[in-house]
Amino acid sequence: MCVCVCVCAGGLHRSNVDIRRVFQVSFLTLRNGDQQGIHHQPSGVVVAPGYMPSCMSARQRRPIKQTLSGFDIAIVSLAQLVNLQTGIRVLSLPQPTDIPRPGTPVFIVGYGRDDNDRDPQRKNGGILKKGRATIMECRHATNGDPICVKSGQNFGQLPAPGDSGGPLLPSPQGPVLGVVSHGVTLPNLPDIIVEYASVARMLDFVRSNI
Repeated sequence: MCVCVCVCAGGLHRSNVDIRRVFQVSFLTLRNGDQQGIHHQPSGVVVAPGYMPSCMSARQRRPIKQTLSGFDIAIVSLAQLVNLQTGIRVLSLPQPTDIPRPGTPVFIVGYGRDDNDRDPQRKNGGILKKGRATIMECRHATNGDPICVKSGQNFGQLPAPGDSGGPLLPSPQGPVLGVVSHGVTLPNLPDIIVEYASVARMLDFVRSNI
């Protein structure tokens, strides 16, 4: 199991099931990232089988030769139900056909950097925000058939440290189309391209573990 303790976004599917990026997983505690420091104790974690080669390399402290962003999904079962009266909402799962095409406008959610915010504390993370983005065709070698996303024009927020595992949404109501894996900088493009693991492509894994 890849183990990490960090503040991050996630996609709550049920009041006791969280879908997030593998790298965020920890059996110690899961924090919802708000300034109150509310913690949720996990009772179990299942990592997508396609991601296990990266987990094995990390466990053995060997370099990870390739990113497996399309498989970068873990299912975290929580020991107790989450209080849905505290501003946390449940997101529905997509249909198998819910794979957005290039040019589709979407929403990103996370705690990462937002260059448009004039407040220094809010600008550098710590406050959950929703930003606009656009689906694009992946123009680089990928693994696991991820969804590639670029920041919306004139919108400074990009997935950054703290956004990992944050949901990709067609609307604020959902469903969750993907979860943030990592960003890629390409020499021929000015913006960071962010790879999301597609939940629709991983539905069999997700449904069999919730």
